[in-house]
Amino acid sequence: MSDDALERLKQRQRPSVPTRDASLTPSSLDISTSRHLDNRQPQETEVKTKQSTIRLEAEISNRLSEVCKSHAISREVLIEALFEHYESDPDAREAIITLAKAKNDQRMKNANLKRAKSMMQKFS
Repeated sequence: MSDDALERLKQRQRPSVPTRDASLTPSSLDISTSRHLDNRQPQETEVKTKQSTIRLEAEISNRLSEVCKSHAISREVLIEALFEHYESDPDAREAIITLAKAKNDQRMKNANLKRAKSMMQKFS
C-alpha cells in the first residue's frame, strides 16, 4: 500500500506559478521623485549597540525588571541612562563608586570562600 502512495506522489501534477518581474529598476517612479528620495537625510541616527551579558544579584535583577516594566523601558536603556547620569554628576559618581567597591569586595570574598570549599571537598 505504501508503494501505491509513493507512486501517486511521484506522478502528481504540481501547479505552475506565473513568473514575476524581478527587475531592479522601479517602473512607477519618475526621475524627479527618485532623485528626491536619494538625497533625503535619515531622520534618526543609527545607534550602534554591543550585546553583553551581565550577572546581577537575583533580588536586584528582579527590582530592576519591575522598574523597567512599570516605565515600559528596557533594562539596557535604563542602565545606559544611569551610566550617563553617573558620568555627569560628581556627587552621584562618588557614592556609586563607594557602593560598587563594597559590593565588589563582598563578591570577591564570596567567590574565594566558594573556591576554598570546593578545594576542600575535592581533596577530602
